[in-house]
Amino acid sequence: MLRGRDSISFVPPPDLAPGERLRLTVRFEKDPPEQGVTFMLVAHPGQVTHQVDVFHDGRSRASLWQELEEQRAKNQRLGEENQSLHGQLNAPGGLLRVYLNGELGRQGIAAKALGVDTAWNAEDSLTIMEGTVFRSFYSVAVQVSIKNSGTDPWKVEKALLVANQGQTLEGIRFDPPQAIDPGATRVIFVEARAAPGTLLEALTLTLTEEGPRSITMANLPLP
Repeated sequence: MLRGRDSISFVPPPDLAPGERLRLTVRFEKDPPEQGVTFMLVAHPGQVTHQVDVFHDGRSRASLWQELEEQRAKNQRLGEENQSLHGQLNAPGGLLRVYLNGELGRQGIAAKALGVDTAWNAEDSLTIMEGTVFRSFYSVAVQVSIKNSGTDPWKVEKALLVANQGQTLEGIRFDPPQAIDPGATRVIFVEARAAPGTLLEALTLTLTEEGPRSITMANLPLP
């Protein structure tokens, strides 16, 4: 056996019988003595591998185990999220789902169409086409149809609903998160929590992107 700086040459003995095994252990200079790589060399007539390339990862075993555990934790988290999404997809839909979520009171879900106000279209490239305000037992929502007449996509990154008393409503959710492409029109739905009996006469909706363009719709009357 000949050993070089980055290679080992091994010549098997001439009397090596077919099927006979030789154990070859290689230890690297900077690794602890107990660490190394073990090869099992098997004699086989008619089959031979002249060269085996081995790439040594300079990280420690503890580092590799930590990375493995982090990957396992990530896979477990993704599996739980996937299971949760499957549960949501299999959940009841329609009015039954609204009822089970506690949103369907005796007054039902009220809706009020919005008359388009030119003051909302502060951005020349963004136009409010139409809108509707909804009020359920535990929440309020605004649905608006927005046309992007600009040359760049517009994506809502943040949405706010503020009550007429100046109180910012909590539990904001909006859909869809996709950008509105130039020349396209998309409906955006924004919802916030509002306790039963809360006096709400009007709302102010603000939609902003990461850039400078934003939309503010003030004095939206509730049904």
